[in-house]
Amino acid sequence: MKEFLMVLLLAGLPYYVFFEKKFSEKFFYVSFFLILVGLSLLWFFNLQCNYVCIFIALATSIFTTYKAIKTTNLYKLSYYFLFINSPVYFLFSIKYSVYFIISLLITSLGLFLIGKYYERNYGSPNFYGIGGLALQAPIAGLFLRIYLITLALYPPFPNAVLLFNSMLKSELDIVWYTVVVVFFFGNFFVAMRILTNTVFGKPNKNVFYIDFNVREKLIHTLLNITLLVIGIYGLKEVLQ
Repeated sequence: MKEFLMVLLLAGLPYYVFFEKKFSEKFFYVSFFLILVGLSLLWFFNLQCNYVCIFIALATSIFTTYKAIKTTNLYKLSYYFLFINSPVYFLFSIKYSVYFIISLLITSLGLFLIGKYYERNYGSPNFYGIGGLALQAPIAGLFLRIYLITLALYPPFPNAVLLFNSMLKSELDIVWYTVVVVFFFGNFFVAMRILTNTVFGKPNKNVFYIDFNVREKLIHTLLNITLLVIGIYGLKEVLQ
């Protein structure tokens, strides 16, 4: 029963299909909260899930990657990344993967807030047609670039370092390595697609670009400082 609840909360195949239209952008908060509840229960009960959990999480990851490739909505992408990485919740002991998961939640929150910036300034959280942030809105482009590179699992950014650290401390067999490869490339392709089209894409001459305001700069700076601290800790653990 506990394992079923964990799978439902962390990789229920996947519940956003039924609820994302109802909650719209607020579904990020719903997903964020439910995943925190699932991870808290996983930590509290110290559960070790079997291969059934792993394969359900892998199916969720593959299906979500497909959904993420088809969307241009940054709100949806922010919680899609939470489910693309769902195998991590079951592959490794929670005491080893907790820092990776915290980094993932922070990075997804940052991507969601970028969606808020898009909606406020360009009328929609869709990045299609609003490219070239690196030149037209360099501060927003910088932070979006950091989030996407982190989500793409590029070393030495925090998610990659912390995932590698979790792998070093866990005993994995060939099936588990196969799962890691699948969701790794899911993260990579989705993040690089957005990076190419949005940060380095061709600017839209019909759009008046507006960069981050002071409040947005402060919020994203704090998020990135937190990611940096977690990343340094993870790198220290790897080098030990």
